[in-house]
Amino acid sequence: MQKSQETIDLRRTGAIVALAGIVQAALAMANAPAGSFHLQFANVNILFGILIAFGNVRALSAVRWLAWLCLMPAALLLLAGFLLQPAGLLMAQLRFIPSALFRETATQLISLAMVLFILRQLGSTPMLEARAALGRKVRDMRIPLGLGAVLAVAVAGLQAAAVHSADAEHAVQLAQAEMGPQYEYFASHIHFEFGANSRVMARVQLWNDRELREIPVQWRKP
Repeated sequence: MQKSQETIDLRRTGAIVALAGIVQAALAMANAPAGSFHLQFANVNILFGILIAFGNVRALSAVRWLAWLCLMPAALLLLAGFLLQPAGLLMAQLRFIPSALFRETATQLISLAMVLFILRQLGSTPMLEARAALGRKVRDMRIPLGLGAVLAVAVAGLQAAAVHSADAEHAVQLAQAEMGPQYEYFASHIHFEFGANSRVMARVQLWNDRELREIPVQWRKP
């Protein structure tokens, strides 16, 4: 592409998206337990920002297609944290760790906002006209949107099944045996390790009117 207004707009858009990814990474790092930090959507936004700012027309087309694919999963990620956990746990988080809840929610909001921003910028009339001038046809974005919806539903189903599974109930029972009946319990994360030492590892949230805690539990699978 020539050095044009479209190119300048792309540089600006890419910089905003990459900066959002860096902010997400910082928020995620602040919330992550020691040794378990993952960039998640942050690295996607950093990559998208670089491709938007410096990529060719084919790269921009790929970013736009992937943004449509990510739209429904990004929206689901924002809602899942509120819909899949008990209301009592959410209220305890608001009471005892509001800053951590804010950082997590802000990270997810940035993901959704950046997807919408990318779609708006790359789907604008000047950008589409510039693509057409270079012989690139406008593709039907219902395909990635539909695939993203299927992916979102599948992930939501797996998450819901995990937190209501027999393994989640067993994790809660182990935590109750250790900590007693004075708490409410919820198994928020279930992780499986397979092989010679197959086992299940879980993190259980426990709360009451005075405190909110999280403890790890694990057991071997037969």
